Amino acid sequence: MQSGAQMKDSSRLSSDERRQAIIEAVKDIFAEKGFDRTTSRDLAKAARVSEALLYKYFPTKLSLYQAMLRACAETPIWSETDYIQALPPSTATLIVMVDSLISQVIERRSVYFDGAVLGRLAIRSLLDDGNFGRTVLRPFPNDWVATFEKCLKYAAASGDLRESPTSPQLAAWLLHHIAMGLMLHVAPTSPVGYNVPKQILIETVVRFALRGIGVKEEPIQRHYHSRSTCELVK
Repeated sequence: MQSGAQMKDSSRLSSDERRQAIIEAVKDIFAEKGFDRTTSRDLAKAARVSEALLYKYFPTKLSLYQAMLRACAETPIWSETDYIQALPPSTATLIVMVDSLISQVIERRSVYFDGAVLGRLAIRSLLDDGNFGRTVLRPFPNDWVATFEKCLKYAAASGDLRESPTSPQLAAWLLHHIAMGLMLHVAPTSPVGYNVPKQILIETVVRFALRGIGVKEEPIQRHYHSRSTCELVK
């Protein structure tokens, strides 16, 4: 925790800094209570400002909520996305992508576990209007899926892929939803339903997912040795 000397005096914050500070401060309370159950008093208390000052920056609870969601949506979901996009399209890269997606969730390295705020907001969104989910996932088809499709084409041309009626984009989204489903089970302090070590769970799910998108057994055995990401990064 920062000391008073290290932290800028809140009374000296500029208008933009104050606005951002309020947005950051209310994430936890919105994630904990949801939009409907959160009151203006809750928000003002979390931001350590008066309700009058809160409404000066955000005229309505909805305007603050939307600003908070936009700020969260700017956070990259998967920490290894930039690294993966720099890899050449190949069957090995395809396996790295699947391993990274699954392992970041199971090992709690996804930003969804950064204080669990994004995770809770995402779950609430999916149970409600889905707006936050759509916003935060907007870069996914443009970035991750584009690289995924190139790797699938390479794997098919190399004979490493079985023919499948599933489109590359649908396959990519199904992989993402597997990861999201895992998040729901491993998020609690005592995970629900999986009574195996994390490494065994990662390997089992990765192999299951690779077979599901059509990767043949031989290239899986050739390129995936429990932690393909670690091996290829190093």
